[in-house]
Amino acid sequence: MSREKISSRIKTLRYIIQELDKARLGVYVDTKKLEEKYSSLKLKEAPLTWDTILNSISAIQRIPTKSPKYSKLIRLNKLANKTLMGGLVGLLVAVIVQLVGQSYEYYLLLMLIVLALTNIAYFLKMYVGHQLDKIYNENKEELEKHGKILKKSIEYLLGKLREEYRKLGVKPSSICLKLKHSDYNILHVVQRPGILSENYKLCFKK
Repeated sequence: MSREKISSRIKTLRYIIQELDKARLGVYVDTKKLEEKYSSLKLKEAPLTWDTILNSISAIQRIPTKSPKYSKLIRLNKLANKTLMGGLVGLLVAVIVQLVGQSYEYYLLLMLIVLALTNIAYFLKMYVGHQLDKIYNENKEELEKHGKILKKSIEYLLGKLREEYRKLGVKPSSICLKLKHSDYNILHVVQRPGILSENYKLCFKK
């Protein structure tokens, strides 16, 4: 296999691993794109079929929909998006006002409105995210049940990724990924989540 094909497989494997890792938390992933990428690898010895993986992703994503709060959270999320869009429009108008030389007071008023709309959108998004986290915590058993299936698939794909790097003559121990979970057997933690990143930085064990 050419180096170009190996590099392409590496890119695909990294993408799938990162998406499945996010899916374990209930983060939305594009399953159609994921299926196309997964199928392109032709993994004949995979321990799980794509249908099994997809069922677990779908089951996790359905968890919030069972909550009576879900419809309210959807409405709030839409409101946050519209508010944010209003802020962006306001910012554009403020820039135009500044360029055409309108009064500074008018520009300042627009910027205050933009700031207010942006903050409202930010807090709405934070509230929705917090409520979704609560729903998942209330359904931790179901989340972990399907999460274990995704973890098993990720562990297999990590092994494949390590093999592909070796084919290129690259030491796997020099390769790192940024993931939401740190419980993968062949990876070790290099950096924990902090202010600048919500992800773990994980490298292959020697």
